[in-house]
Amino acid sequence: MSTLCTDRERQILQYIVQYFIDTGSPVGSRSISKSLPLDLSAATIRNIMADLEDKGLLQHPHTSAGRIPTDKGYRWYVDDLVGEDSLSTGERVFLKQHLSEVRQKITRISDGIDEILFHSSKALARISNELGIILSPQFNSCVFDKLSLNNLSSERVLVELNLRSGVIKSLVLEISASLDSDELRAIQRALNERLGGLTVSEIRKTLSDRVGDLRYRLEDREEKFLKVFLSEGHRLFDFEDNTKLTFAGTNNILTKPEFQLSTDAYSIIEMLEEKQKLVQLLSARSTPGVSVTIGEENDSADLNGLTIITAPYSVAGVGGTVGILGPKRMPYAKIIPLVRHTARLLNETLNETLYETQNEN
Repeated sequence: MSTLCTDRERQILQYIVQYFIDTGSPVGSRSISKSLPLDLSAATIRNIMADLEDKGLLQHPHTSAGRIPTDKGYRWYVDDLVGEDSLSTGERVFLKQHLSEVRQKITRISDGIDEILFHSSKALARISNELGIILSPQFNSCVFDKLSLNNLSSERVLVELNLRSGVIKSLVLEISASLDSDELRAIQRALNERLGGLTVSEIRKTLSDRVGDLRYRLEDREEKFLKVFLSEGHRLFDFEDNTKLTFAGTNNILTKPEFQLSTDAYSIIEMLEEKQKLVQLLSARSTPGVSVTIGEENDSADLNGLTIITAPYSVAGVGGTVGILGPKRMPYAKIIPLVRHTARLLNETLNETLYETQNEN
């Protein structure tokens, strides 16, 4: 991409994009000639700006003689002109302290992950002054580790699902016939043999097919338990609602001048209310590192006025997505390292919390 611009074009384009990000105002040749250390006349600068416009990097608002960046101009700025990490030490400390405080209150990863993500999105929104969005890890892709069965009473059995990611989910089944510990262990062993190595999604779709014929191998009371398990056990493997979208900073979006006279803000609010569209969008953004899509690069026409910056994170290999959503005129040099750093902190926090809770169990 760097072969598209001369050094003078690069300097002028960088100035125009940064000036517009900072002020929201179109940039004219007079402003550039006064601000940049270029030995160029205003006429020469206007010619360079015209060349950048011909290349699709700048555009002319019809109410102004100045120029503003196009989506392609922003893309150039992000790929070729944004400098290295500009996240301040104070902002880094704020993020880390915020997550550390949350960690101290958590006793189990299955209980604490939503809390971590909620406070992370709030911290993102506060530092960025944009909309902080986080998609929780997609537990449907987790691999089954084991089931544990334990009597709570003569008619109640606690079924505990353990996934290799460290997530634990439990379900209490009401049964009509009591089972002793040997009978429970026999059922537990049979179920673990049939379900070992499968993902949650595979088990949910094929549970009856995989374990239904066990009733021919079990004693009468064990068979009755299996019927209850097949009837109610689907709830144990239902993680659809656990792929959650957490967000904060809606007011940040509503107060942006770009959205005052457009329908973009309403599109964002509608997506946040429906959630599924954003969940699908974020789920597809699993590329390593920071991903930036600007304006028409987004797959939906509803997002053409927006930039989405995301990075993946994971807990025990199960991936989620953290990001910022806002206007195209955002401080990329700050937001990109902020998203990158938050993803790194989430990796550390979630996996350290998982390790600690596993050692406690």
